[in-house]
Amino acid sequence: MTGGRTRDLFAVAAMLARGTSRGERRRRRLLVSGAALATFFLLGAANLLLIRGTTQTEWAGLVAEEGLRPGTALALALLVVPVLALLHQVGRVAQAAQERRLAALRLAGATPRDVRLLGVAEALRVGTVGALIGTVGYVAGQQAAMAALGVGDTARYAIPPWPVPAVMALVVAAAALVSLRVSRHVVVSPLSVARRASRPAPSPYTILPLALGLPIVVAGAFIDAAWNLWLIALGAVLAVAGIAAGAARVILESARLAGRWARTPETLLAARTLEADPRAGGRTMAVVALVVFFGTATGVVTWDVVQTGGLFDDPEDRFWLVSLGLTYGALLFALLVAVTALVVHRAEALLEGGRSMAALAAAGAPVASLRRSTLRQTLIAATPVCAIGALTALLGMAPGLFLTPDLPMVAWTAGHALFMVALAVAAAAAVTALSNRLLTRAAAPANLRAE
Repeated sequence: MTGGRTRDLFAVAAMLARGTSRGERRRRRLLVSGAALATFFLLGAANLLLIRGTTQTEWAGLVAEEGLRPGTALALALLVVPVLALLHQVGRVAQAAQERRLAALRLAGATPRDVRLLGVAEALRVGTVGALIGTVGYVAGQQAAMAALGVGDTARYAIPPWPVPAVMALVVAAAALVSLRVSRHVVVSPLSVARRASRPAPSPYTILPLALGLPIVVAGAFIDAAWNLWLIALGAVLAVAGIAAGAARVILESARLAGRWARTPETLLAARTLEADPRAGGRTMAVVALVVFFGTATGVVTWDVVQTGGLFDDPEDRFWLVSLGLTYGALLFALLVAVTALVVHRAEALLEGGRSMAALAAAGAPVASLRRSTLRQTLIAATPVCAIGALTALLGMAPGLFLTPDLPMVAWTAGHALFMVALAVAAAAAVTALSNRLLTRAAAPANLRAE
């Protein structure tokens, strides 16, 4: 296959796609769904940016008012982030699960580059199918929504044809790039498939953007100038980047602290497992922390809207009810996708470390203790990262919260932040508990058999 043509590459990829197991078909459906969701959200963002003019409406102010469309488009684009995290985790599992077929290709003479290109070809095929489904779903859903709302000028709000191919090409290219990225640390030999040794520990400098962004946001709130909004936006971007980039380092420090103060074998095992590979959990927990960050910031807007009243009486203020509903719906969706990626991460960890779990069970460790260890592993990783996300949002809004003598607003915002942290940690713990069936399979004695 070395030096073969592109046609041969896609032919081999299509051949490998036939006769796959149920698990691989399930992973492929997840990849297609992720690509479809990404296409749907990006088409919505592009559609909003291309609408011109303002119309009066009670329920669709986020679309009808020209000044609100860029923010709504940005929110739709941000929803792609948890979807990409899910695609990344599913891609890693798919690469590691194809052990026999990939090793057979290496035995037949395929080079590591050929194997990676086969993964890219599969990603291109899956991404294309998902992009087509997302496009059809968006157009059909938009037409149905406009018909239900009685929109007369549908041509004004319907997405024009020309950005659709560009969005589809972007999604397919992103799927290929994700496939290349997840295969960087996979070694496919004629005997087996394995991952390279873990990378070095996350650098403490990954938290530097967060340390720089917070003072910039606070300084921008005190500066009375025309460009202070740009300063606040710059600080917010740096803070968000710091939360995402520094999640792995925070998890590493949390695992070290938990291991130092551990009083039970389950806690010690959970801490040492996280300490061995904090980057894997950091990729997923970073998205959960961003959901907490934006959810905490939403609490201030919610207080202002609820305090004014009239949400159900004044027709002009009803669009706030719709806006808040959509905002919290988007946050819940992002949290759901993020914890789904956490389930996939757990499957990947058990797929790679299943023999270790089986060895622990064979040595006498109860399966119930292993389950408690995985739950504590999630709590050790999720709690500090989510707390930092909420604290970052609170500190960024500190000038408006604590410089005004509005104690109920401060109490509401702090309570809202605690609720977001509790909700995110509880969701992560719940999906970990639901994935215990995977752990039971991994701890089976049959996984100790060498083939």
